[in-house]
Amino acid sequence: MTIATYDAAVTIAKPFHTDSLANSPYARELQGGVSHLRFAEPLETQYIQERLSDSRVLIRLACMLSALIAFLRAAEKVFAGTGDLWSLTDLGFVTVISIALAGLAWGPQYQRVYMSWARILVPARNSVVAFQVAAAAAHGQLEMLMVLPIMLFGPFFFLGLRYRAALVCSVLTVLAYVISASAWNMPLSVATRSYAFLLIGLIAFMVAGRHLEKSSRLAFLKGRLIATLAQHDSLTGAKNRRVFDEHLSSLWRRAAEEHRGIAVLLIDIDYFKVYNDCYGHQAGDRTLRQVAHAIGSLVCSPTDVLARYGGEEFAAVLYDADIRDARQMAEKMRSAVAELNINHHGSGVERFVTISVGVAAVCPNLSRSPGGALQLADEALYEAKVSGRNRVEIRDEREHDMVVTGVFGGCPQPRSARA
Repeated sequence: MTIATYDAAVTIAKPFHTDSLANSPYARELQGGVSHLRFAEPLETQYIQERLSDSRVLIRLACMLSALIAFLRAAEKVFAGTGDLWSLTDLGFVTVISIALAGLAWGPQYQRVYMSWARILVPARNSVVAFQVAAAAAHGQLEMLMVLPIMLFGPFFFLGLRYRAALVCSVLTVLAYVISASAWNMPLSVATRSYAFLLIGLIAFMVAGRHLEKSSRLAFLKGRLIATLAQHDSLTGAKNRRVFDEHLSSLWRRAAEEHRGIAVLLIDIDYFKVYNDCYGHQAGDRTLRQVAHAIGSLVCSPTDVLARYGGEEFAAVLYDADIRDARQMAEKMRSAVAELNINHHGSGVERFVTISVGVAAVCPNLSRSPGGALQLADEALYEAKVSGRNRVEIRDEREHDMVVTGVFGGCPQPRSARA
């Protein structure tokens, strides 16, 4: 089951580089299986928050309905004159707890606090209800036994508890009922039938709940894995251009608001078309993956991103980086690729694969778009190409102020010169 599930996710993801797939926490959980019904952090928190978000309306409705039923039951006892202090106190407790749970489901801190409180309040409320049901059944109100299945299934299906917490709640509910039935001296025939009813219900919940929890967790992992794969280039495992463009726009706004610098790096493999002609496209694909891994290992900050920008070109954006930081990163990338020592006898620079890097180090403002920074990095990369390749060229804020977006300033030769 585990291998089949993982293989299915890999099949969906193809063609995707297996090293990148293995680095995904979602892929690792799929490969390890979900039989233990718990993920490693922070995936477990992500999963619970997603399920809570999906169940929020249902939790509100279930809690308010529970509070209304308890209130009506208490009102019935008062008007019929059958209510004593203990029973009315119990029903009041159930009403208050249900309203409190509904309040948590409506509150702004719902996803952060609901589960912690629900693990305590739901079993406590169910135990009190079990006591009330046992008391009613012992006095001949057998119709109250219909509440028992709802108490067994409700915490999982209606109140957002995950399987393990819901199972503990169900077991406590059964124990509370059995103890209460003994305390009220319930007739043996009624007790026997209700115990059998509870046992069947508990077994049914254990089977159905576990199956649904497992299916839910598998769906979560596969959905997140597919979403992750959709953000990556299938060959190199680097982020794709769409993700880069979105990330750059987001960082641009953030940097403008926080008065931080941004560096945009465009990286191009030197004479890559010649490399493909010499060694074949399969060797070219392997080289693209190696280069992506070498430069990607240097882009470590969670705010930074490296993407395959097209063909043999990669792009990186560095947040809170000045011209010195950008130059150091570009030189590290150039050295990292050179140290791979990938033979390239068709290169006009070295006997091994090299890269050229164009860098734009700018200070964003909301009156400008990131397109100017990209164009500046593009011009710097062009300059690196025409100046001999296997080098880094920098453009700074002064040149950014003069950029007219969409115009490739000062380019005397066609872009085909980059090949």
